[in-house]
Amino acid sequence: MSQNQKQSKSFMYGAIILLAANALVKVIGAIFKIPLTYILSQEGMGYFSTSYQMYTWMFIIATAGLPVAISKMVSESHARGRDYEVGRILRVSMRLLMVIGITGCALLYFGADFFAAKLLKNSGAAPGIRAIAPAMLFVAAMSAYRGYFQGLQNMVPTAISEVAEALGKLIIGFGAAFLLASRGMEMASAGAVFGVSCGGALGFIFLWIIYRKQKHTVPTGAVLTDTLSDKELLKKLVKIAVPITIGASVFSLTSLIDMAMIMRRLQAGGFSEFEANSLWGSYSGFAFPLFNLPPTLINAITVSIVPAIASAFARNEHSIASDTTCKSMKITILFALPCSVGMSMLASPILHLVYGKTHATATLEILALAIVFVSLVLVTNAILQATGNAMVPVRNMIIGGVVKVIINYVLVANPHFNIKGAPIGTTACYVIILALNLVDMKKRMKLSFPVGELVVKPVLATAAMAMVLAFISPFFASFGRVIAAIAPIAVGAMVYVIVLVAVRGINEGDIALLPKAEALTRICRKLRIIK
Repeated sequence: MSQNQKQSKSFMYGAIILLAANALVKVIGAIFKIPLTYILSQEGMGYFSTSYQMYTWMFIIATAGLPVAISKMVSESHARGRDYEVGRILRVSMRLLMVIGITGCALLYFGADFFAAKLLKNSGAAPGIRAIAPAMLFVAAMSAYRGYFQGLQNMVPTAISEVAEALGKLIIGFGAAFLLASRGMEMASAGAVFGVSCGGALGFIFLWIIYRKQKHTVPTGAVLTDTLSDKELLKKLVKIAVPITIGASVFSLTSLIDMAMIMRRLQAGGFSEFEANSLWGSYSGFAFPLFNLPPTLINAITVSIVPAIASAFARNEHSIASDTTCKSMKITILFALPCSVGMSMLASPILHLVYGKTHATATLEILALAIVFVSLVLVTNAILQATGNAMVPVRNMIIGGVVKVIINYVLVANPHFNIKGAPIGTTACYVIILALNLVDMKKRMKLSFPVGELVVKPVLATAAMAMVLAFISPFFASFGRVIAAIAPIAVGAMVYVIVLVAVRGINEGDIALLPKAEALTRICRKLRIIK
């Protein structure tokens, strides 16, 4: 096996491990959020989403770039044989992240009333913001360990901690929401988000235990006389993290502004605060979690990309970095494009199946179209960051964010659009960011995109799937909500795979990256999936 194949295979193993973990986390999240909608209703989901969004913004501003920076520095030091620096990078980053976590926790807890009433115009979210504040401390500490293990291209600890975190959120969050429901939706939603704090604590405990057990197996290497000091490591860490943090903060801040603007603009359009919160709860609590499922799974690829590409660049193996880039984009498109089109076309039966309600159909139909663009933005951002172009996605996200804010401002207060203006703005935002990212990748990385493999073949298979869905969906609509959703999804997926195989959209090189590649290749040849 060539070095190129070994590197790509290592990348894919990591991506598959995280993809499986993320899929399990999403199942656990669905078990948490779907019944939660019955307890909290649209009102409570509005408070829940507001509290969670406020925490997400604060957390991203504080820590978003640091796990990526830690991963990049660890992978580069390890690739260059400077293993002694690896442990020191973890110690330096842990000190920094603990200071950030404590500060963020205090700001959220003591500033909850101000954030809820003044900034977000949703005063009922204050108890939830206080309840989620401790999560800042635990998730900040987890970020250091996750970046460390990812830099060594060991994705198992991250996967385990993600599952533990999700289980803690499910058990404690749902239990607290159920017990507090009699005290009103404000307290019930606070109980639900308190589960996020408890899940963070559980995830951190698992990571700490894994680190302590594996510490003696991690390479240490000789102490080098030219190794960087703690101060120099900290400077390098911050230098890498700041552009990434700015980029992530732009997106998160745009989402926060988006949320505050939606509340204000809905009220400007004639809705009361209660009605505006219910519309926001419908959009953020029902449509958005379904939309967010595929991009969250794709995030497994982005986590694996950074150390894989950074390590290849550190060894001047540009062909390996280029191959990893194209493979990651192909996998993303093959997965995200049919999800995007299928969810948009089946929005009503999917919502009816999951929640027993279809009031978010109009917003999900529009929002689902953004899935493929969001997924590709995540991957292309990671590629640009890993190749030393961290400020490029920042600029592109600022441009996209401005477009999103303008569209939301204009459309949400328009009675004809109201809440539907939000998904329109989101879709336009990511289309623009992706277009700018692709232009920059082609210019800065001298990449040549295989359009046939990346675009034409997946589009043909997705178009065939869409035509079949348009024909069969009305037929299954009268068979009850389970069959009305599951049957078209199953048939559509089957058609997509058959057409993709027919147009040779999957090749032996793709299968070679997967676990048990030789056995899979033999099976695929027998089935004539590949030549």
